[in-house]
Amino acid sequence: MKNNFILVTGGAGYIGSVLTRKLVEKGYKVRILDSLIYGKQGIEELIDNSSVEFIKGDIRDEKIVKESIKGIDCIVHLSAIVGEPLCKKIPEAAKQINELATKKLIDLSKLEGVKRFIFSSTCSNYGTSDGIANEESDLHFLSLYSECKVHSEKYILDSKTDNFETCVLRFATAFGLSPRMRFDLLLQEFIRDALVNKEIILFGANYWRPLVHVNDISNACILSINGKTEKISGQVYNVGDDSQNYTKQDLAKIIQDKIPSTKISIVESKKDPRNYQVSFKKIKEQLGFSITKSAKDGIDEIINEVNNNNLDPQESEFSNMSKLTEKVNVY
Repeated sequence: MKNNFILVTGGAGYIGSVLTRKLVEKGYKVRILDSLIYGKQGIEELIDNSSVEFIKGDIRDEKIVKESIKGIDCIVHLSAIVGEPLCKKIPEAAKQINELATKKLIDLSKLEGVKRFIFSSTCSNYGTSDGIANEESDLHFLSLYSECKVHSEKYILDSKTDNFETCVLRFATAFGLSPRMRFDLLLQEFIRDALVNKEIILFGANYWRPLVHVNDISNACILSINGKTEKISGQVYNVGDDSQNYTKQDLAKIIQDKIPSTKISIVESKKDPRNYQVSFKKIKEQLGFSITKSAKDGIDEIINEVNNNNLDPQESEFSNMSKLTEKVNVY
């Protein structure tokens, strides 16, 4: 399937601003739909590119959505209130954006004749897992964020037809540099705390998390845009690599090796009960996906960026919480 005109919802965000650049570099025409609640720095240099169209608007606005999907071949749906803390802070808006607006977008996309719909989901949907979770494992959502993702996944997969191909990508925990940088993600939080406070405080030190670089997430999205129907439509893929399953304590120790002045403090708490390892065998075998950057690479690049480019990890612009809650209203 030739998908030349791509709509990226949330295209100015942490993942979206990386993905849109990669798509433009590969010759795609890209339309971005974003409300810019986190600012426009992620796409500022793209706005004047002849291959990029930008529509500012809310994913809950049906008129804006209808305008955004006209003529589109494939949608990569990234728009969301991301993470449990934010969803807990504004639960009604989170439900509207993460689930209800997603379902409406799917319905409108089918009516408009969009060929393929790629949904960004999360490995957090596995919640807790005794073994290594794969795409067939039971889902145990432990938060409103993952609950909305699980409900949306089912709706998307049930919406598949011969003319409307659907695919779910469950991302591991993202890390790495982005034009719309964040320091409120697990690995970035640890690095920030080591650099600023000289201490990493661990809750659930032996709890597992899989990690994946934002560049590799974008590569997986592009593979899903280009993949053959039989390997994409109706499929779910975990996005990451088996080698990048880490305990929180493992990650803290890697950072401590890079920043020896760092103290690691362990606090017994069930503040965040998520604890899961994930298999990424399917995406490797079916789509030929492989990562280009490890967590260790990401730690190096972020430390170097902070030290060499006057990047202040404490700035409020790098935290979704500080920017979002004052700008999102319930529809």
